[in-house]
Amino acid sequence: MQALRWQPWWFAGGIVIALAIAVLSLLPSADLPKVQLWDKFEHGFAYLALAAWFGGIVRPDRYLRLALVLLGFGIAIEIAQGAMGFGRTADVADVLANAAGIVIGLGVALVGVSGWMRGVERLCGAALPTAD
Repeated sequence: MQALRWQPWWFAGGIVIALAIAVLSLLPSADLPKVQLWDKFEHGFAYLALAAWFGGIVRPDRYLRLALVLLGFGIAIEIAQGAMGFGRTADVADVLANAAGIVIGLGVALVGVSGWMRGVERLCGAALPTAD
């Protein structure tokens, strides 16, 4: 697998996604945008995007570790929601939706969709030479 030349930037983008998820998850209920989707779908989709993004950065042999880190992130957010008292509650069903999103996101990355980062770098002329 060819290394990403812009890996620190790709990683930073993933951190921005994670921070957006954290902020949206911890805002008081009244301050949330009205998306009108099923809450569990929103959770699953957010973590699918996060897992697919980081799945494009890390090697597939580290996907289990990545999944555990992302799951821990989701659990920490649920615990924080329960402790804050801003009209948000901790919900085991949200953790399960997050986990489903992580599994699907890493599955998408495994089937090759994660290569889009390398494609963007090639288009921009940033590809690293491969070692023969």
